[in-house]
Amino acid sequence: MTFVFGIPTAQGSLPFEIKNGSTIVLLGANGSGKTRLGVYIENIVSSKRDVHRVAAHRSLTLNPNVQPPSLDAALKKLKFGYELGDHNHKHGNRWQGKPETALLNDFDLVLAALYAEENNASVLFRQACLKSDKPIMPPKTKLDILKEIWSSVLPHRVLVTSDSTIKTKSLADGSLEYSGSEMSDGERVIFYLIAQSLITSESSILIIDEPELHINKAILSQLWDQIEAARPDCAFIYITHDIEFSASRHAATKYVIRSFNRTANGDRWDIEIVPDNTNLPEDVVSLILGSRQPMLFVEGNKGSLDASLYRRVYSDFTVVPVGDCEQVIHTVATFAKRKELHRLGWAGIIDADGRDHEEIQFLFSKGVHVLPVSEVENIILIPEIFLALAKSLHFNISDAKKKLDDLTSILFSKAKEELDRICLSHVKRRIDSSIKKISFNSKELATLETEFQDQFKKISPQQLYSEIYNTLNEAIKANDITILLQHYDNKGLMSEAARLLGLSQKPLEEYIGRTLRGDGDKLLLHAIQKHLPHIKPISG
Repeated sequence: MTFVFGIPTAQGSLPFEIKNGSTIVLLGANGSGKTRLGVYIENIVSSKRDVHRVAAHRSLTLNPNVQPPSLDAALKKLKFGYELGDHNHKHGNRWQGKPETALLNDFDLVLAALYAEENNASVLFRQACLKSDKPIMPPKTKLDILKEIWSSVLPHRVLVTSDSTIKTKSLADGSLEYSGSEMSDGERVIFYLIAQSLITSESSILIIDEPELHINKAILSQLWDQIEAARPDCAFIYITHDIEFSASRHAATKYVIRSFNRTANGDRWDIEIVPDNTNLPEDVVSLILGSRQPMLFVEGNKGSLDASLYRRVYSDFTVVPVGDCEQVIHTVATFAKRKELHRLGWAGIIDADGRDHEEIQFLFSKGVHVLPVSEVENIILIPEIFLALAKSLHFNISDAKKKLDDLTSILFSKAKEELDRICLSHVKRRIDSSIKKISFNSKELATLETEFQDQFKKISPQQLYSEIYNTLNEAIKANDITILLQHYDNKGLMSEAARLLGLSQKPLEEYIGRTLRGDGDKLLLHAIQKHLPHIKPISG
């Protein structure tokens, strides 16, 4: 069964299709109108289809000793808030007239429905046994299925159900049972969400607001995989701000919600479907579409120092770490080809890695900027930045300059010792870069062989080595720290700076992150901004 309707936007009505067995993800930041859209969908569909919405604002108080009414009354009380109700009673009874903000306090109702279904199945089974001359297998109840899913995602815990009570225990030797009311928040919400999903009517539309709330990331995807598998008849609509969870719903149709506005002509959402086949990771595409700023693609990962530094220095961008330099270059190039992603502009930034002027200019023409240092960690070794950092750590000017002199001496001493290693590393990168640029035009094997040999003859490791050796040797003789840092690929140099400043590397990184994020002394921030590329987003 398929249900199609429109979501109001400033540009008109966006078609929205819900099919039995399908999954939809509504992704957006806090305050973007996700929950209001969930309420809108519930209201639009309720008169024609069974819709069960589980709010993010929900009570997790569990009373394990609930006494169930009849199954029909239990289900109506859970779905509509009234034992004799239908969808017309949802607004006033289930949601107390405030469907966007009401605290959903229905854990007892979920348990009552589970117990009622269990009792109903037991009565029907007994009746069937009395009528049959042959042994009959007992039916699998919703509670049985819940326990199976629970055990698959929490294998160290077991649910114990008897006499309409819920208990749990650890599988460790000697472990005692404890009441369901003493479960952790995570255990209770897992029980609650499984129960809500299982007990809903056949072929329902399930709207789950913040499916990730209180659940460990390690089991989140597995939990919802199991629940979806248990209810293949239902459509699932997830409302979330968790990009990783969104990416885990691989076959889902995904929408990014940017904002919500209440106008004289009714509610309007700024919403867009996430395109497929972008050649970019789904989480990156979702973040791009949901951003209200231009995108800056950088090296590293979400928790790395470079990502933290870039977010502060380039505060007018949404900074997206995508891995190594090749992934940054690929992402920028892919982004440039996808016109539907061009709303706000983009750029990239990568380490220098000894790139020559020609390559730096070529990358710049494609929207990729290059740092003045070979490794981003070594940005603090630039004299002006190091002095600003020392001052931030309360060294006086004289002591800070002495520390800088010591640092400079150490850098050039180490560079002399590692000169051959630095040059060989540079040559390997240049060869790799040159090979990637090779293209062939031959249409037959004989000419391809000749073309192949001619292309590789142009790459001379000896010449590349001599060029970089002479460049670095001259820089060392002239104490030219700018040229040295552009080519010196040694992440351990930051630890030398940290030691001179009385810290180890990790505490220094944490201090830099806190200082850049803070609203106090801006000397360090201004020094870094002065030496990093000035980036303007490319658009169109």
